[in-house]
Amino acid sequence: MIKQLIVNADDFGMTQANTIGILVAHSQGIVTSTTCMMNMPYAHFALKQAQNYPHLGVGVHLVLTVGRPLIDGAHSYTDVNGNFIRPKDYPDGKPHGDSEELYREWKAQIEKFIEMAGHKPTHIDSHHHVHLLPWHIEVTKRLAKEYDLPIRQREQIIDTYPYIPVYDKMYNEDVNYQYVTKVLQSHSGSLEFMCHPAYLDQRLYDMSSYNLPRMKELELLTSNELKDFIQQNHIELINFSHLHNKH
Repeated sequence: MIKQLIVNADDFGMTQANTIGILVAHSQGIVTSTTCMMNMPYAHFALKQAQNYPHLGVGVHLVLTVGRPLIDGAHSYTDVNGNFIRPKDYPDGKPHGDSEELYREWKAQIEKFIEMAGHKPTHIDSHHHVHLLPWHIEVTKRLAKEYDLPIRQREQIIDTYPYIPVYDKMYNEDVNYQYVTKVLQSHSGSLEFMCHPAYLDQRLYDMSSYNLPRMKELELLTSNELKDFIQQNHIELINFSHLHNKH
């Protein structure tokens, strides 16, 4: 059984409805953390609303595969219209960003967060886990060091903060109480549980093929049954702001 749990809701700011859903999953459920997509039109709405929830950790959800970049002149990851190239349009189904172009873009996303929120993010992760692709890891580590931030990790790639592995397999699974509690019982120590709770609006339905299951996640993460399990098993709910630099 795990002892500490970070429940991180991805895609904060993607749409108005999914943002509200994440806030409900925090205020009425077990979500402790979220990450904001800074190139989305609802990023400002999301960060402004988050000010009302001081115990919600908010990080940056680095983007490379949806919407438009924040900087101009990058060609390694944009199409002829200046939009991010979708994964399905790469030969191997995975984005490939030039290191310097990628560094400038992701730095711009972090800087926009700081400008809007008035403080650093709690951590960084990414949409579609692109920050963990082998050819992007050095950029990820460079930014984590520059801003002194923990990052989402599958395997340990930085040692400046306590290593908390992410469980990211709930996506497109049959989401239910038994599934989640089995995950928590089968791990030890600390764990980040990635999730996508949301209410659904037309923008989310059009943007993401993963749409209706998000509402099912929201229902589960706010259920008394799951909250009781957390309490009865003395699992400490934390976010990335509770992690301290070891150096």
